[in-house]
Amino acid sequence: MIKADHKKWARILFNFYIDKQFQKSFDHFYLINEPPSIDKSKGLVVTPNHFSWWDGFLIDFVHRKYYGDRKFYILMLEDQLKRYWFFRKLGAYSINLSNPKSIVKTFEYTREIISKEDAFVTIYPQGEMLPFDTEPVVVKEGLLKLTERLNRESFVLPAAFKIQYNKEKKPDLYARFGELIDVRTIQKNFDGFSKAFISNIKLCSQEAVERKYVKDLLS
Repeated sequence: MIKADHKKWARILFNFYIDKQFQKSFDHFYLINEPPSIDKSKGLVVTPNHFSWWDGFLIDFVHRKYYGDRKFYILMLEDQLKRYWFFRKLGAYSINLSNPKSIVKTFEYTREIISKEDAFVTIYPQGEMLPFDTEPVVVKEGLLKLTERLNRESFVLPAAFKIQYNKEKKPDLYARFGELIDVRTIQKNFDGFSKAFISNIKLCSQEAVERKYVKDLLS
């Protein structure tokens, strides 16, 4: 597996570049609700939906705005990280689903990050990129393995993003966050997490159509 290799120079360059891209590509970045706060003494795993090329940049943007005191990590497929090696400098690390030994190492590395660091760990529970309106939404159980036997009280935060065209030439972004879920609860009742994750996506879609929001991150 490939571990993250955070570099300050890469973060500075990337922030400048991607902020310009957001301004050029979207009219607004609406928060439907505020992300919940969480004490730094607790581990945090964020689980967004995965439907577009923008997804990693969207959650990174929210991280910088609301959880910047935590180090950013995001799990990527190994062949993609090899291709886009620069993302390793921002906190990307890899999983190789065709290599069982590599998968075990990724699980161990993820548990170590969550247990020992003030980290913001992003994992896509769908396991693959699918169109936003794909039905049914399937949540894979990899999150169970990635978060078992943690040596720290930890929580999972469901997140949902949607790109929506309204009357303007450029589309708008919408983001919605579920409630923090204790990892121990997920270990006992993974179906409950799946329902919460899917419900948050559906609420994001509905409230985006209704144009509900509390803040525009691009204003």
